[in-house]
Amino acid sequence: MSKFLKVFFLFLSLGFFAQDGIKFENDTFQNILAQAKKENKLVFLDAFASWCGPCKLLERNVFPQKEVGEFYNKNFINSRFDMEKGEGRDIARKYGINSYPSLLFLNGNGEVVFKGMGYMDVSDFLEMGKDVLNPENKIEKRIEKFHAGEKDPEFLLKLMKDVAKNDFAFGQKVSERYFQVKENSEFTKDDAGILLYFTKSSDDENFKIFEKRKADLLKFIPENTLNDFEKQLRLTTIIQKSVDYTNAKINDAYLVTEAAKVIGDKDAKILSSKLRKDFYFNNKNFPEYEKASIDYYQNPADYSADELNQISWDFFLYVSNPDSLKKATEWSLESIKKREDNINTDTLARLYYKLNDKKNAKIWAEKSINWAKKNNAEYTSTEDLLKNLK
Repeated sequence: MSKFLKVFFLFLSLGFFAQDGIKFENDTFQNILAQAKKENKLVFLDAFASWCGPCKLLERNVFPQKEVGEFYNKNFINSRFDMEKGEGRDIARKYGINSYPSLLFLNGNGEVVFKGMGYMDVSDFLEMGKDVLNPENKIEKRIEKFHAGEKDPEFLLKLMKDVAKNDFAFGQKVSERYFQVKENSEFTKDDAGILLYFTKSSDDENFKIFEKRKADLLKFIPENTLNDFEKQLRLTTIIQKSVDYTNAKINDAYLVTEAAKVIGDKDAKILSSKLRKDFYFNNKNFPEYEKASIDYYQNPADYSADELNQISWDFFLYVSNPDSLKKATEWSLESIKKREDNINTDTLARLYYKLNDKKNAKIWAEKSINWAKKNNAEYTSTEDLLKNLK
């Protein structure tokens, strides 16, 4: 038989199977959701990638089967999107899809009811669809069971995984009960991952489990990694307690004192100045931002040319104190020392201009223009500055 005929018969057979298999809607994602809402059905979404081997196996071995088509066509609005093309890219971002195939079941509002992963045979694929339709397996019913006091560890494990992405806080509550139930049970590698995922503060209930079962965690996680994680938790809690979001202030004394207990006095002061710098800038409290930045950049040689240029530029825009502007010229000169270009030389020229040092402003404006010409970069604004200096 010729190669052509073999390929022809392959496509022919796939075509015939497709008539009995799942019928996928060829429409936009929003229209598919609207159709699901109108027909009071769930959407089955095959999220695939063109290079994915298991995705191709599902397409070839499972989707075309008659029994699969009969069940899925009757009960779901079926859709397929390549997650790396067109509308699929937005869907992948929306639902955090990064492994394939991902098999999503969505209601008409686009909310995830269930998510399956990877290749499965016909019987498992059918069983998954039936489980999704089972009223007892609906997420709302399972949440009710949780609030009623359900303590089965398998139930809790599945529930926390299903709700974690859409409602982390509730997933964390489920995880707390899960670890309470498993208090005297064997601690697995999956348990270690779940515990670290759902522990975000040293005030969390899960942190008590973290401390109690540290020996178990060390079976799966290197000690230095675990110690760093614990430090991060403690620092996160300290930072949360030090920030007064209502009044847009930071309790610096508390932050430094408590952080020093975890990372030492020197690093605690660096952490404090960095946090205050970013926080006050975001809150447009430029006097406090100015103070924190001077604290933070005491050793400008420790920072990159780009970072030093950025802080120098921000001082040019938002700071008026001459002493602080002179400090910014030091940062700018260090930036130029690390890597001179038309951008940081322009920044320095403007700082000198703001300090009314026209001589140095002219020198660095001319250097900036020369660099811009070499790099075919725009320099109109620097030329305007130079005109003001004459």
